[in-house]
Amino acid sequence: MASEIILLSFSVFVVIFLGVGAFAAKRSAPTDVDYLLGSRSFGAWFVGLSAGATGNSGFIMLGAVGMGYTMGLSGVIMALAWFLGDLMFWSFFPEKFNRIARDRDCSTIPELLSSGIPGRGSVAIRQLAGLLIVVLIGAYTAAQFSAAAKTLNVFFDLNMNIGIIVSALAILAYCTTGGLRASLWTDVVQAIIMLGITTGMLTVAYIAAGGFSAIHEGLYAIDPALTKFTGTFTTWTLIAFVLGYASAGFGFGISQPQIIVRLLAGRSPEEARKAKWIYVLFIQYTWHCMTLFGMIARLLIPGIDDPEQALPLYAFQNFDPWLVGIILAGIFSAIASTADSQVLVSSSSLAIDVAPGFYQKMSARFGVRYQQVVTIIVGMLAALAAIFFSSNVFTLIIFALSILASSLGPAMFNVILKRPTNSLAIGSCMAVGLVVAVSWRMLGYNETLNESLPGFLAGLVVHDIIVRLSSRKKQPL
Repeated sequence: MASEIILLSFSVFVVIFLGVGAFAAKRSAPTDVDYLLGSRSFGAWFVGLSAGATGNSGFIMLGAVGMGYTMGLSGVIMALAWFLGDLMFWSFFPEKFNRIARDRDCSTIPELLSSGIPGRGSVAIRQLAGLLIVVLIGAYTAAQFSAAAKTLNVFFDLNMNIGIIVSALAILAYCTTGGLRASLWTDVVQAIIMLGITTGMLTVAYIAAGGFSAIHEGLYAIDPALTKFTGTFTTWTLIAFVLGYASAGFGFGISQPQIIVRLLAGRSPEEARKAKWIYVLFIQYTWHCMTLFGMIARLLIPGIDDPEQALPLYAFQNFDPWLVGIILAGIFSAIASTADSQVLVSSSSLAIDVAPGFYQKMSARFGVRYQQVVTIIVGMLAALAAIFFSSNVFTLIIFALSILASSLGPAMFNVILKRPTNSLAIGSCMAVGLVVAVSWRMLGYNETLNESLPGFLAGLVVHDIIVRLSSRKKQPL
């Protein structure tokens, strides 16, 4: 009986998401700019909350909880380091992204990137960026579906593979028809739910554990390092950790298409700029809540095989089934708000940027329906990837975003700041950044310093070297 009540309570919220998506679809115009950018009609609150909900992903409700459970108080350092990176990006770039996209009439991220590159090589750069987004954001999407399946497995003992398919179908049901407008509107609803769940879960756990003194004493008894802000870090490993994740936070903003596309959808550059603190405070608040919840959960439900399942396990064991359904909706909201955005940016890159000529023919014949079909295909491919290539949610998300930050990040940095560039320099900086980041992780150096920083810096250095060499060749003898 309890499972039926949980399912009913959860289903109410799923129906709300689908209803919001359906309403958005009715308000949508049958044009590419509406499907991809919601006709650039959104204000600061919509941009900020939607970007925040999208940025949270399954990482906040599962990965951050797992970090707190494993690392204790030092788990918050990653959030604080990320804050520094977010602050750097949101202080200088959102307004630029919106203005440049408007001036150049760009609707996708690869199109925006290639628009700042002179010569015929810009088409190749657009295709390369499109492929990177399809592969890396596709992997990121697969992690979201895995996170959703983990949650459904805890609540309903549902087979992981079935959970992945069910989650994918539910998300595709509204984002396919309504495009970015449906994704953004449901994001705002999901953001509100996330705020309620993260606040409520931390409050309940804090009270159940007996308050600050009891939590400190209990964690200290398990492992004194759990109660230290610096945990097991040494001075140098702490500096490296902060630098690495601050760079990852900056790289996340400047390279993640599911975030950038929301900046492009703002009704003006000023609205994109005003979204700064809405986004930053939402991310930091929910992240800290879930990391601290995970830390307290170490006391309340010790010995969990998979710490990323601490939140659903605690809810399932301690709450009324109606409340459990609401908590499940909060977890699903964090996952869905990211997955729908990623499916859309991946499908737009595949449909439009990888083969621009083919897209023109298909769009002329089928209109927005072609984009919708590609969205379904991309979503199902991501679901299949989640089934056949299982991985830890935290690891897969961090890897995907770090590689994208190292490859697309330095290229976007140069284009948005309108630095002197060319197609060879941009292509080389993307390739070198990717290779350095992957090599850094394969060598295990990411345990000390996140790979996004060396990858990003290597890309910038190679870019500038090639630009200088190219300018010398053009100088008359």
